[in-house]
Amino acid sequence: MNEKREKQIPCIVGNGVLTSKKDMMRLLRGFDHVVYTDVIDDKTQSKEEAYVVEVFCNDYESTIVFNRRMYINVENFEYLKIVKSLPGIIELIEGHRTLRIEAADDPFVNRDILLSESIENRANIEGLYQGDDIIFDDEF
Repeated sequence: MNEKREKQIPCIVGNGVLTSKKDMMRLLRGFDHVVYTDVIDDKTQSKEEAYVVEVFCNDYESTIVFNRRMYINVENFEYLKIVKSLPGIIELIEGHRTLRIEAADDPFVNRDILLSESIENRANIEGLYQGDDIIFDDEF
C-alpha cells in the first residue's frame, strides 16, 4: 500500500507546487499576455507587462525577458508555485529570485484560440503525447 502511494502521480487543483519540468512547461504554455514581477531577495526589481513567446527546457539557453516578450527556460528554475487559479498567478522560484507571472487576460475571451493553442502545445511537448492522444472536441 505504501509503495503504491509513493508512486502516485500528483493531482494539482487550484494551487500547489510543480517540480517536473514537463508539468512546468505545460502550465506556462497556457499563458500569453501577462504581468510579471521580478523579485530578488524580497525586493521588487521590475513589474511590467509582456507576452510569453516561448517556453522550453534545456541546459544551455537563458530565460530572457526583453521588449515585452518572455522566453522562459524552465531549467533555470527549481520549481513552480501555483499561487492562485483565477486569475492565473504562478511563481517561478530559483534561489533568491522569484519571477511572478499573472495572467493579464481571461483565456475564455476567445475560446477558438485557446483550443488551437491547447492542441499545438500538446503536440510540441516532446514525448509527452502521441498523435492518437490528441482529441478534437468541438464542444469545448
